Amino acid sequence: MPIRPRGGVAATIVSLTVLGTALPALAAHADSAYLYVSGYAGNNCSDSGTGTQAQPFCSIQAAADAAQPGQTVLLFGEFDGQTVIRRSGTPEHPITFTHANAGPQLRSSTDPHVFTATGVHDIVIKNITFGRTPKEAVLITDSDRVTVTGNTFTWAGVRNRPEAEPAPGIRLTGKTTGTTISRNRIGGSGTAGIAVDAGVAGTVITTNAITASASGAIVVTDAPGTVITSNSIADNCHRGIELAGDSSGASIKNNIITHDFCNDTGTVELAVSADSATGTKVDHNVVYPAAGATAYTWGGAAYASPAELAAATGQGVHDLRVDPKFSLGGGANEELVPTADTAAMDSADESAPGQLDTDLNGTAAVDDPVEPDTGTGSGHRDRGAFEYQNPFRATFDAYPSTNPGHPPQEATITGEVYSPWHPAVTTLDFGDGSAPVVSPVFPLTHAYAPGSYTLTLTSTDGSGASAKLTRTVGIVPAGPIEPSLVVYHNRQGPAHVDAGVWRLSSPWPVSGYSFDFGDGTPAVVRSGPADPGLVPHDYTAPGSYPVKMTVTDDHGRSAVATGTSTINFAVPGDIPVAGRWASGKGASNGMFNSGSWVLRSTVQGGPASLTKLSFGQAGDLPAAADWDGVGHDQLGIYRNGLFAVRHDDGSVTTAAFGAAGDLPVPGPWDHNGHAQLAIYRPSSRTFAVRHDDGSVTTAVFGDAGDVPVVGDWDGVGHTQLGIFRPSTAAFALRHDDGSVTSTVFGSPGDVPLVGDWFTIGRTTWGVYRPSMATYAFTGAYTSNWGAANQLY
Repeated sequence: MPIRPRGGVAATIVSLTVLGTALPALAAHADSAYLYVSGYAGNNCSDSGTGTQAQPFCSIQAAADAAQPGQTVLLFGEFDGQTVIRRSGTPEHPITFTHANAGPQLRSSTDPHVFTATGVHDIVIKNITFGRTPKEAVLITDSDRVTVTGNTFTWAGVRNRPEAEPAPGIRLTGKTTGTTISRNRIGGSGTAGIAVDAGVAGTVITTNAITASASGAIVVTDAPGTVITSNSIADNCHRGIELAGDSSGASIKNNIITHDFCNDTGTVELAVSADSATGTKVDHNVVYPAAGATAYTWGGAAYASPAELAAATGQGVHDLRVDPKFSLGGGANEELVPTADTAAMDSADESAPGQLDTDLNGTAAVDDPVEPDTGTGSGHRDRGAFEYQNPFRATFDAYPSTNPGHPPQEATITGEVYSPWHPAVTTLDFGDGSAPVVSPVFPLTHAYAPGSYTLTLTSTDGSGASAKLTRTVGIVPAGPIEPSLVVYHNRQGPAHVDAGVWRLSSPWPVSGYSFDFGDGTPAVVRSGPADPGLVPHDYTAPGSYPVKMTVTDDHGRSAVATGTSTINFAVPGDIPVAGRWASGKGASNGMFNSGSWVLRSTVQGGPASLTKLSFGQAGDLPAAADWDGVGHDQLGIYRNGLFAVRHDDGSVTTAAFGAAGDLPVPGPWDHNGHAQLAIYRPSSRTFAVRHDDGSVTTAVFGDAGDVPVVGDWDGVGHTQLGIFRPSTAAFALRHDDGSVTSTVFGSPGDVPLVGDWFTIGRTTWGVYRPSMATYAFTGAYTSNWGAANQLY
C-alpha cells in the first residue's frame, strides 16, 4: 500500500488535535454523547443500565457493547481486566475510549490484554494510563482507522506468570490498515514498544516517546508503507527502529534514536532489511548509538555515521550523529525532553509524512535562537517527539546567615537566572524599603533589622518569558554576648596566672578583648575576632584579686566575665597537712603554721570552701587523726614528746609519748576505728606505736633523710608504715605481709602527703611543692588524678 499523501495525514492531524484537547466540564455534555463507566466503590453502577452519569456502567465491556458511533466511553477510576471492542464508529463519528481523570490505571492481571479490537473500524483510544499486562495492552487485528493517542503504557506485555510469553506494548496484526499511533509514552514493554506485523499497511507512528523496551522500540515486519515520524527513542534493547522482512515504501524521518543497548554487540539504532530498502526514505533523523552499538544497518551492511550511509545508499543525507542531551537513567517512561540546545533543534523536515502540528505535549514549534534554522518550512521544528522550549528559568532563596562570623541579622540570598536564548533583566527587591538591586550577583548578603521580610525576584527575558518569585525570611534580634572566663594558676610559679576565654557566644564578630587582673596594672588588650589564647600575668603580692574579661563586638556592644585569682606565696613555717575533715568524704589538704590551720574541702581543682581554725603554737607539729573514732579527723599537735588532741566537743586531751626531735605519725594502728599515738624517730629510723593496752611496738624502716608516711595502703582498716625519700621523690610502702611497694611521684624537694583522696577505701599518695605553693594527688588504684591546686 503506498504511503498516504500528506493531505490525508493532515486530516488525521486535525482530528488528533481536537482529541487532544481537554474535556469540558462533564455537566456541559449531554448523556447521549457519553457513556460513563466507574471503577470506584459505592458508585451506584449497573451493567444493565444505560451508562448515565447518575448510574454508570460497572465494566468497560458493558459500555463497549453499548457504544454507538460518535459516543465517548468516559472512564473513572481503575480497572482490571480485558475489553473486547466489537462495535465500530464512522470516519466522521468514531467511538472513543478515554480516561476522565489522570493517574488511575487500566491493567489486566489474568486476561491477556486491556483492549482488543478485531474487525472493527473508526475507534479512538486516548489519554489512558495502562499498567502491567500479560500480553499486549492494545491488540488491533484486521481493523481500519484505529487511533491510539495520548496514552501512557508502562510494563505492558511483561510476563507476570510462568506460562505467559513477553509481548509488545501495542501490536497491529492481520489486515489492519490506516492505524495512527501518536503522542504516546511507552516504557518497559515485554518485547517491542510498538510491533507492526505482516499484512498491516498504511500505519502512521508519530510523535511517541519509547523507552526501555525489551527488544526494540518500533519493529515493523512485512508491513509496507509504514510512516515513522518524530519519535524519541532511547534505552531500548537491541533495536531502536527496525524494518524487517518486506516493509518497503516506508518513511523514517525526524526521529531521535539513541542509547539503545542490552550489553551485546548486535545492537543497531536503525535497521532496514534488504527487502524493506525498496522505496524507503530515511532522512532528518538523529542517530546517536551507545558505546559498542551500530548506528545503521541497510540491507545487512553496517554504517557508523550518516555520512557513510548517505555515501552508500543516498539515504540519511540530513541525518545527524549528535548527542540529543536526554537525561537518561535506564528506567521505563523516562522523559525524553532535551536538557540543552543541540543541532536537533530547528532542523526537522516539516513536510515529512505524519508530521503533527504540535509535539507530544501539544506544544507548538518555537524558534531556538541559539541554533540555526536548518529544517524545511518555517525551520523551527525540532526533531523527536518534544519541542525544546525556551530554557529560561529563575531560582532564588533567602535565609538568615549561619556562616561563622555572620550574624543572624544578616540574610544570605542565593539564586540563578538562566537565560541562554535572550538577555534577561533581573531585579531583586529586599522587602525592607531599601533600593532594589538590578542584575544581582549571587550569592549576596543583606543586613536587616529584626522582623519578617518578603523578598521578590523579578526576571524577564527578551522574548517576554518571565518569572516572579518571592521568599520570606525572618530576622530575629541579635542575642547577647555571653562570655565566660577561665584562670589557670601556678603554671610558672605561685604568683603566675593565665587567663583566657572558656566559652563565648556572640552573634556579631568580636572586635576585641580586654583582661583586667585586678591588681592596678594596665588591662591587657587583644584584638578580635580571633581567640586571644592564654594571657599571662604575674602578681607581686599575695591576695585575692578580681579578674575581669571584657568582650566587645563590631557593633559596639560589650559583655563582662569575671573570675577570682587568689595568690598564696609559700610562707615560712607552712607545713602541709592532710585529713578526712568531714565524715563520708575523701581526704583533703590543708596547711598548718604556728597554730593556725586552713583546711580545704576538696582536692579537686577549682573553687573550694576553706575552714580556718586555731590550735597549737609556733614550733608545734600537726598531728591530725580520727582520735574520737567518728569517721573524720580531729586536730592534734605534737610538742617535744607531748601529743595534744582537740575533740569534737572542744575538750583537749594530752598524752606524752616520744621525745623532742621525734615526728608524729598517728593513725588507727589497732584496727579498732580510732587513732593511736605513734612517732617516727629519724635518728634511728624507728617507728613506734603505743597501743590501747599500753604496749609499744617498734619497727625500723627507711634511711637517713627519709620522711615518714603512714596510711592504710592495703585497704584493710588499719595503718601500715612507709617513707618518702625527698632526694628521689620515691615512696616506699610496707604492707602487712612484709612486702614493700615503691613508686615515684612528684619531684625532688616535694613534701609528701597521703590520704584516701577519692574515697576508694585505700590510702594513696600526693605531694606539696613549696616552690609553687601547689598540691598534686593521685588515686593510684583507680587511675584518678587530682588536679594540681593551690590552697585558696
